[in-house]
Order: sequence, then structure tokens, then C-alpha cells
Amino acid sequence: MNIGIIGGGSIGLLFAAYLSDTYETTLYTRTKKQADVLMELGLTLKRDGFTMIKRVKVVPISEGITYHNLLFIAVKQYQMEDVFPIIQDREMPLVFLQNGFTHIKMMKEAVSKEIYVGVVEHGALKQGNTTVEHTGIGVTRIAVYSGNLDDFPLYHEEVGTFPFIAEKDYQEMLLKKLLVNAMINPLTAILKVENGDLIENPHFYSLFKKYFEELSNIFELENREHIFCHIEQVCLATSKNRSSMLKDIESGRRTEIDAITGHIMEIAIERGKPYEMTAFIYSLVKGMESRESE
Repeated sequence: MNIGIIGGGSIGLLFAAYLSDTYETTLYTRTKKQADVLMELGLTLKRDGFTMIKRVKVVPISEGITYHNLLFIAVKQYQMEDVFPIIQDREMPLVFLQNGFTHIKMMKEAVSKEIYVGVVEHGALKQGNTTVEHTGIGVTRIAVYSGNLDDFPLYHEEVGTFPFIAEKDYQEMLLKKLLVNAMINPLTAILKVENGDLIENPHFYSLFKKYFEELSNIFELENREHIFCHIEQVCLATSKNRSSMLKDIESGRRTEIDAITGHIMEIAIERGKPYEMTAFIYSLVKGMESRESE
């Protein structure tokens, strides 16, 4: 099987490192510089104190993409505006791995009749252009947007310690992920703390619980206690991790605040729900984002 992966960030590098062990894999990067250095030095995967060099075919996306039996789109939500026109008319199975819901609107315009949505629960840290550290072993959850769930080929394959799990409802799956992202990413970025501090610090935990109340009201959650426990467990399981939004702020990069918290504000307005904390959190991160990029 021939697999393509668009995106040379932490998730794209992680997928390429693991899937290339079993399948013919091509990684598409935004820059020629990254493609050249990966082809020269190889892709370095770090995990549990071990270091492995993977040899993967790497191509700048500006040179175009070829047909693949499965094409993963592993770029951030705000990068989809540049990437989607490249894949919009391609008739091949597509897997979108973005946070939030904004990409769902784009998927409606895709020609492909076989489209999947994925949620990545692995921890990954990119170190330079050629190295990714697997900081947390997890799973990738896959749900079908169009087509047949049973046709997703990696359900039926053994991919070592990199499993894919089927989910029946992509909207429910993405909502659960959105709530996790909304509760952890902006708060850790604003407070400049590791994930576990949101639970372990009593003052932060009070804020954490208060914000969940607002989100529960916006989305009219039925099983609130179960969902809150799930978010708590994610915090504790990744207690020493620094969220992607915190790392983006620290590095002066654009964050995904619009795709996460901005999307929640839109939902709240549509439903006539109060969203004072959400708006406050959004403004704080946007202010930090603009300050750090100066």
C-alpha cells in the first residue's frame, strides 16, 4: 500500500516515522529546505530513550502530489487554506487530522468519495526539521465522513505500536476532542504551565471547572460528569506535556485559537448561549499571539 502524508510538523513526522516501517510512504513538506535535509539525514524518531533513523521519501508540496491509496492531511487548521486547493480535486482516499470543525466545511467541496476524519491521541514534539520525539503513546481514532468505515485499510493491518481505532460518529468524536483542546490548550498557554498543573494547582483547577460549566451549557452536554472526567484524565496522562498552543506562543508562531475557541464562540452566538469566559480566553490568547510574533 502506498501512503502519502502532507505536513512536516510533529504529527506528519510521527506518522511518517511509523507508517514507513510497513508501507511505501511519501511525506510532503511546505519547504524545499526541510525536504532536502530529511532526504539527506533521514527522519529521526525518539522514544523511550531510544533513537531511530527512518528513511522516507520526502517531496516539497510545491512539486505536486501523486496518487496514494491513503493520503493523510496533517497540517494545522489555519494552513488548510493553502493545502486544500491542492487536494480538492484528487480522487483518492483522504484522512483529515485537524483540530476543531472548520475543515469540515472544506471537505464538502472535495471530489473524493472516500473521506475520513481522524483524532490523534499521541504526544509528539518536533525538534528541528528532521526529528520528532514520541512523548506519549496513544491511538489514532478514525471516523468516516463519506464512504464506508470498513474500507479504511489500516483497521485491518498491524502497525506495531501505532494503532488505528474505528469510531462511528465523526461529529461526536470531534466534539470530544474540541472540548479537550478548548480546556487544555488556551489555559496552559495563558498560565504558561504544563497540562497537569491545571488539575494539581487548586486555583487553576477552580478556573478549569468553572470554564467547563460554560462549555457544558454552550454544547448542552448530557453526560457532563463523564466528559469532565475524560478531560481530567487527559490532563493527568499528559501531566508533564506542554500543550501545542503554549509551544506556539513561546515560539512566536500562530496558534489554532480561531479553530478551537473562535469556533466555540460562533456556536455560542448561534445558540444564544452566554460565552463570557470563552471570549475572555480568546482575547487573551490573541493578544499573546500578536505580542509574541512582533
